Amino acid sequence: MKRSVAPWTILLALVVAIGGLTAARPARAQFDTSVNPELSRDWYFRLGVFVAQSNTTRKVMGDVGISGTLERRVYAASNYDLLIGLGYNGFDKVYSIPLLINLVLHHHNIRYGLGAGYSFGKRDNGKGTNGVALDLILGYQLTHTTNPLSLDLRYFFISGSSNELDGYSLTLGYKF
Repeated sequence: MKRSVAPWTILLALVVAIGGLTAARPARAQFDTSVNPELSRDWYFRLGVFVAQSNTTRKVMGDVGISGTLERRVYAASNYDLLIGLGYNGFDKVYSIPLLINLVLHHHNIRYGLGAGYSFGKRDNGKGTNGVALDLILGYQLTHTTNPLSLDLRYFFISGSSNELDGYSLTLGYKF
């Protein structure tokens, strides 16, 4: 039996999650490495929807899946960032888990870039797969606060899966 999640359900969950993250909270002192160690800064959490490019995958698992990423900025320059991240794109039985290094350039509020890495996953036929992963990024910086929000459209290429795991991801990102 085909089980499909309504896109509005996923979007509502995304709005509630981001709202909870951005809720008012007590002010913090400026970053002090003795109080806020290096590893506690520059993390990005992205959550949204994933649409597989393969018609076969969409017929088997439904049209819309989940996309989530946890990234950390490891280098920041005036017009680009270098990030390392671990993600999840897919459905309950067909998915990819990419580990990527992304170069994200920014000009005013526009974000664009690319990334490369390795992915582990499961194909339509239930067999595991792994291979090189590439992604293309086009996004927009929504806010410039202490914890900014951004919206990204990413396209993932996953080798070794006959394009079953390739697809689009639309995510809202939160920096903490």
